[in-house]
Amino acid sequence: MDDERGPVVAAYTRAEAFEDGTFIEIPHVAASAAEIGMPLIITAGARQAFVAGDDGEDDRRLQVVLSAVARAVEQAPEHEVCFVVPAGELPSGRAPTGVDRLIAITEPGGTGDSVLTLMLPHEM
Repeated sequence: MDDERGPVVAAYTRAEAFEDGTFIEIPHVAASAAEIGMPLIITAGARQAFVAGDDGEDDRRLQVVLSAVARAVEQAPEHEVCFVVPAGELPSGRAPTGVDRLIAITEPGGTGDSVLTLMLPHEM
């Protein structure tokens, strides 16, 4: 496939990102509990930094993350598509990772409907 910038040399689809574990769907019930009304995805890196732990508290940490994301979305200007959540508002299940924020971006999903994707800054 070519466009005005030249030939496409590689492509990576959303479906491939789900298949290889790069994207992880957040259950609707978790999003609803945080009053987030759109589908949510978290990258494996963001999940590792802010949700995963060795203490069995992943669900609790996920709810803290989603509540912080919901606050950021609520406080943002109307029509904003990128939200920044400072790491100080987020839990960690292990030693500090050096990650200083979580990015949440509203983008079209595989069907064109809006999806909120949670990721680390370097994953943008």
